[in-house]
Amino acid sequence: MPHTQDITALAVVLSAAVLAGIFMNRLRLPAAAGFILAGVVLGPTGFGLIETSSAIETLAELGVLMLLFIIGMELRLQNFRAALPLALGIAAAQIAATTALCLFAAQFDVAEERSAIVIGFMLAISSTAVAMKMMEDAGEKQSEAGRLATAVLIAQDLAVVPLLLVTAALAGGTHHTTVFIAFKVVLALALLAGFVGVLGRMKSFRFPFSEFFLKDPDIATLCVLGLCFAGAALSGLIGLSPALGAFLCGLAVGHSTLRPVALRSAPPVQSILLFTFFLSVGLLIDLDYVLREFWLILIALVAVAAGKTLLNLAILKLFQRPGDVAFRAALFLTPIGEFSFVLAAAGASAGALSPAGYKLALSVIALSLMVSPIWFVGARRAHVLAQRGITGVHALYRGSYRRELFILRVWRRRALALGRTAAGRATRRTDAHAHPLPDVYDFPWDDTRELPRIETTTAPAESDSPDRPDPGE
Repeated sequence: MPHTQDITALAVVLSAAVLAGIFMNRLRLPAAAGFILAGVVLGPTGFGLIETSSAIETLAELGVLMLLFIIGMELRLQNFRAALPLALGIAAAQIAATTALCLFAAQFDVAEERSAIVIGFMLAISSTAVAMKMMEDAGEKQSEAGRLATAVLIAQDLAVVPLLLVTAALAGGTHHTTVFIAFKVVLALALLAGFVGVLGRMKSFRFPFSEFFLKDPDIATLCVLGLCFAGAALSGLIGLSPALGAFLCGLAVGHSTLRPVALRSAPPVQSILLFTFFLSVGLLIDLDYVLREFWLILIALVAVAAGKTLLNLAILKLFQRPGDVAFRAALFLTPIGEFSFVLAAAGASAGALSPAGYKLALSVIALSLMVSPIWFVGARRAHVLAQRGITGVHALYRGSYRRELFILRVWRRRALALGRTAAGRATRRTDAHAHPLPDVYDFPWDDTRELPRIETTTAPAESDSPDRPDPGE
């Protein structure tokens, strides 16, 4: 019976998450925000319908691997090879700048220096899933800003390997030396350069046994999944990030005869796994902590969104990117990334991140994934309005979110109307209970007493009436 109840609760949570995702999609926001919100409300600190577990978290991280696998398949190596040095330089500048700012903020407390380093690493990584969704909704995946943001996202994901090693080294272990970290970084860059160099010289190659895999769609789907996870496993076994292996395997499949069937079969599986990932993010958030430290989290969230956008814009301008391209790419890179959760967990296990800092980091990262699309829409509209000469803060706010404010007003009116209707019905029900109508069967005397006998007289028959003459006379 408990097992059946767990399955029922899980089904309720999944159904609610799907509905929340559809609702967010109707608002032209990423469905991921609805998935996270459902996990927060129905999770351990909400209604408690479901508990988080390592199995759910592991399954969720597979969605990130599939996302990088698909990005590798869709990537055009000619553009990526030209943008890779620039992207690596931008990613390195972002990591150095955010870490330096966090260390500066923690200079008054020496004990928090290690936490500042880990937080700087987390803030530097951007969300590949949310950024790709924003680019897709804005129709800019193939624009100059979209290609630049995609290259930087891939460079940041590659940087996760050394960042994890540095985070583990903060625990004070002797085996995580600088030479070891440098070796891992050089190995990752060598693999990436080798794949790009070899695959860039060929248009397409015949994948072994591709004819067998292409015969049956089910076999083709299993083959694609197997290749993705096999590449991630090999990369993890040699001490590198599984995400790197998934991305490199995607590059190889994208330049082979399996590319058409892989592009058809991989996205549905990736959508399901990413759905699990964002739902698990919501399950990790402590709702009691969010409500208790609401203003601290709100201030941190606003500072991160605005600060990260301005920092990215400054770095991109420093690398001589055009102003409009730099502004849009900076907005795409605003949401904090999925691998930031991995860095936070590594920092907490290494003792570099306090329990309170870990909760704050989880809350800010998850809420960043939810509000970044709203921030992106508003900032882009405000940029257009500012170019037209509208510079007032109130005018920019109302102009940037005019559609959303109108929807909120309509919903407010509907909610008030429903509330008045429900209050009226409740009042009528209360009055009916307080002043019930008399029942026709309720008598003022007790049921055990005899009812009064009513004397009735029968009228004389018509034939006996003296006033009427006899018809026979």
